[in-house]
Amino acid sequence: MHVHEEIQILIAEDDYLVGEMIQGMLSELGYAVVGLAMSGVQALELTAELKPDVVIMDIQMPGMDGVAAAQKIQECCQTPVVILSAYETPELVQKASKAGVNAYLLKPPDSRELERAITLAMARFEDMVALRRLNDDLQASNAELDAFAHTVAHDLQSPLGLISGFGEMLLLNYDEYPPEQHKNILSKITRTAQKMSNIVSELLVLSSVRQMDVEFETLDMVQILDEAQQRLAEEIKSSHAEIILPLSWPQARGYAPWIEEVWFNYLSNGIKYGGTPPRLELGVTEQPEGVLCFWVRDNGCGLTAVDQTELFTPFTKLSQVRAKGHGLGLSIVRRIMERLGGTVGVNSDIGKGSTFWFTLSSVLTNEIG
Repeated sequence: MHVHEEIQILIAEDDYLVGEMIQGMLSELGYAVVGLAMSGVQALELTAELKPDVVIMDIQMPGMDGVAAAQKIQECCQTPVVILSAYETPELVQKASKAGVNAYLLKPPDSRELERAITLAMARFEDMVALRRLNDDLQASNAELDAFAHTVAHDLQSPLGLISGFGEMLLLNYDEYPPEQHKNILSKITRTAQKMSNIVSELLVLSSVRQMDVEFETLDMVQILDEAQQRLAEEIKSSHAEIILPLSWPQARGYAPWIEEVWFNYLSNGIKYGGTPPRLELGVTEQPEGVLCFWVRDNGCGLTAVDQTELFTPFTKLSQVRAKGHGLGLSIVRRIMERLGGTVGVNSDIGKGSTFWFTLSSVLTNEIG
C-alpha cells in the first residue's frame, strides 16, 4: 500500500516496543517513518532537523512531556502533532489544544484510528495556520488603523488650530486691522487649508495603495514628472527651485498615478530640505538584471545616519517616528514600491546633500521574461 508514501511521520515514544508497533502500522498504511525520538527534547530536535509532515507524540515522555514538546514544536517548527495517550480527559484536551495539538490517539491504537488521527491532524493544522494568518492580518490592519487615526489627528491638528486662530482674529478684530493685514491673514488661512488638503490627499493615496489591484503599464516618465511638477508649481516658484532633468528616460513598468506620487514626494522633500535656493537633479541608473534606479539628488545639508534609518518608516510606526517631517510622504513611497515590487532608499552625507531613489523593472526585462 502506497497511498500515503509522500507523508513523512516522526514517532516520539519512549517505549521502544510501542514505537516499533506504531512504526509497523504506519509502514503498512504506506506512510514514511523518518525517525523515532525517545524523549520530548529529542522529538523537538528531530522535528527541526527532519521536518516531518506529522509528529506522533506520546504524552508521557522523559525530561519534557508530550504537551510541552508539542508547544515547543509549534513555536519553532509549526508541524501537526498527534498526542498518543492512555486516557483522554477534558483537562488534557484543553491543555493540549492550547499547546497546538491537532489530534488525539488513545492507546493501544489500531490502523484505522491511526490513519484517521493523522488525516485529522493535518486538516486541523491547515485550518489553524489559515486562522493564524487571518488573525495576523487583522492585527496588522488594526495597528494600521490606529496609526492612521493618530496621523490624521497629529497632522491635521496644527493647521486646523492655525485656521481657527486666524479666523477668530478676523472675527474679533476685523475693524481694527487695515486691508493689507486682512489680505495677509486670509493668505495664511488659504495656504494652511491647502496644506490640510495635501495631507488628506496623501491619506487617500495611502488607502488606495493598500486596497487597489493595479495593472502594470509602460510608464511615460516625462508626462508623469510634468504632472508632479505642476502640482508643486507654487512651491517651485516661491523657492526659486532649479530642477534638472535628463534628456531622456529608459522605459520602465509600473502604475503611473503611484509613480507620480513617488516623484511628488521626492521633489517636495527636495524643495523643503534642499539648499537656498533648492537645486534638484533627477536621473536614472541602469542596474543588473534589468533594474532601473531612479533618483533625486538635492543640495541640502544632508541627513545623519540616525535620520536615514528613520526614513521610509512603516505607516504603523509613524506615531513614534517622524524624521525631520518626512514621515507620512515617505511612508507612502515605501508602501507604493512594496506593492510594485521595487525598493526605496536614501544615500546622504552631512554637508553633501541627499539622494533619494526607487527601483522599477525595465520594459525590456519584462519582454524578455
